[in-house]
Amino acid sequence: MLLAIFVVLSGLIGPRIISGGIIHKYGFGIYGGSGKAVLFAAAGFMLLTYRRGFDIRLKRWRPYNLVWLGLAVAAFIGAWVGVTHLLQGQTTGYNIVSTHVFLLSSLVFAAGGVFGTANLRLLLRTYKREALLAIGLALAFYGFLTLVYGLWTILAAGVLHSVQWLLGIFGLHAMILPPRTLVFNKFGIQVAQYCSGIESIALFTGLYALVGVLDWPRFNHKRYLYIFPAALIILFGFNILRVAFLIAAGYYINPHIAFSLFHTYAGMVFFILYSMLFWAVSYRWMLKD
Repeated sequence: MLLAIFVVLSGLIGPRIISGGIIHKYGFGIYGGSGKAVLFAAAGFMLLTYRRGFDIRLKRWRPYNLVWLGLAVAAFIGAWVGVTHLLQGQTTGYNIVSTHVFLLSSLVFAAGGVFGTANLRLLLRTYKREALLAIGLALAFYGFLTLVYGLWTILAAGVLHSVQWLLGIFGLHAMILPPRTLVFNKFGIQVAQYCSGIESIALFTGLYALVGVLDWPRFNHKRYLYIFPAALIILFGFNILRVAFLIAAGYYINPHIAFSLFHTYAGMVFFILYSMLFWAVSYRWMLKD
């Protein structure tokens, strides 16, 4: 539920920040990598607590949690207004700081509304060690993502030519404008780092390594190592299909779709679905006979 709220909030405000040209201004650029790091930490925390044994009873969801959800909505509105002011040129220190505070507060309040503050305190008290390890994993993943970000240009070139070829099969022809722009007769799309798939590949690699460390004694090591390259290739293929689908939707339905959903967490939804399917199919196969 919290992940769904995270995707919705990001999908609403992210396109405004990107289309307004302020994604690399006022500190907004940090949210791309840090969001993936938080997701990695959450997955790591769940894996660690599962291995230890989830032996606590959480309290039932209470109606008063709606207050926290209401605060989340109010904070998000504050962030929306702050972004509007920044787009209008009101770039005062107060507007910049308050926008970040409102944006982060909306997620914190949403967590309180979904889980309940009592359950959050109980989880942190019971699994303090796992929580600290999860924070360490997030920092390590962020460093790893920073190191591999330079590869996005290579991946973007592969996406660029693959999407041009794939759409051409269905009669939607595009011209490549160097370095990485697809030009159609209605609009042009630049294949940047957001569509290269580098973040999803890094996230999948990190989670794959974490599962391998935790379950190494249980795995058939050859199977675990052999399937990894194939899994990355398939994941990259899914990213190409995602980009092609969004471009086609923008071309045949509304160009605005291509310029909004193109840079949102739609890629994260694809990644989550792919990861769930991969582990559901492959995990038992990787175990020792």
